[in-house]
Amino acid sequence: MNEEEELEIEYKPIRKLIILESIELPQKELFERLATAISSEQSGILNWAEGIVFVASHMDHQSDRVMEDLLRGTVYWSSVFYAQMPTYQRFTKIAAIARARAIEVPIIDQSSSPFMRQAAKWLKERSKSK
Repeated sequence: MNEEEELEIEYKPIRKLIILESIELPQKELFERLATAISSEQSGILNWAEGIVFVASHMDHQSDRVMEDLLRGTVYWSSVFYAQMPTYQRFTKIAAIARARAIEVPIIDQSSSPFMRQAAKWLKERSKSK
């Protein structure tokens, strides 16, 4: 494709989210689990929307079925951990077990994403600490 050719862009919004497991935790425990994951070199970013802070694990896209469903607009989260956080904050500091000082973890405000807002609302409805 050269610079002169027009690129076709198609927007396909997510139509369905399948969550296989949702686990509500006290906010402190959610942050502690994330600190442990970060200490073992895993990703450490939290999402926030609708007063809920959460981290989701996506299913492996190597599966033909998951990839086909993804192309049709269905997303799978194998698990999602969440906690109440009424007010958004850009970062949280978490005491890390394997480090001498606290880790500053970014929290992404996903309020502009209809998909993430709806997922957060669903989690909020399921929350035991309403």
